[in-house]
Amino acid sequence: MKTRLIIIAVVQFISMSMSAQSLWDASKPDRNFTFGARAGVNFASTDMEYATSSRTGFHIGGTAEWNIVKSFSIETGISYITKGFKSDFGKGSSGYIQVPVLASYRIETPTGVQFHFNAGPYFSCGVSGSVKYTPYDETFIYNYDQNSFGKKGFFKRFDTGITVGAYIVLGHLLAGVSYEFGLKDIAKVYGKFHNRNVAITVGYNF
Repeated sequence: MKTRLIIIAVVQFISMSMSAQSLWDASKPDRNFTFGARAGVNFASTDMEYATSSRTGFHIGGTAEWNIVKSFSIETGISYITKGFKSDFGKGSSGYIQVPVLASYRIETPTGVQFHFNAGPYFSCGVSGSVKYTPYDETFIYNYDQNSFGKKGFFKRFDTGITVGAYIVLGHLLAGVSYEFGLKDIAKVYGKFHNRNVAITVGYNF
């Protein structure tokens, strides 16, 4: 509910600020490349049938932007991000090194406030985490209290998906929200598991 209210507030603020604005500026950007630092909180979940709620985590990393024109950039970077799940039968956490490749559409208002809308794939590699899980089926003889990844891990190490986000930028400062939709089933031995994640991010562009 809190995440939904934040998204609604962002959309309303963008709508008011965009009135009478040009939706495309093909002029030369002020800088060809921009680098930044990012950090924030995650609300990770899954499409696993018996998941009950999101798991709170964090992300931290850096970004690099290739500014093609003022209204369009290509953004990438690298971050450490935690995901996972909660259910009636257990919980798990997973740490990933993640790299996105995003198309970024930008609008600048007369006040200097910018709005960035990003979309594209992400690629991640699991590096840490653990799972404590008791299957709901009592006839299933295995319980799990083990690492998230590795030879006997609960999850496949590599994941990929789609991420979309909306951000407000004022000067060097950035804040926004994004959603990640995992496309790969990363469960190794039981059921199915696709990562889902809502991220609230703050950042600084150098």
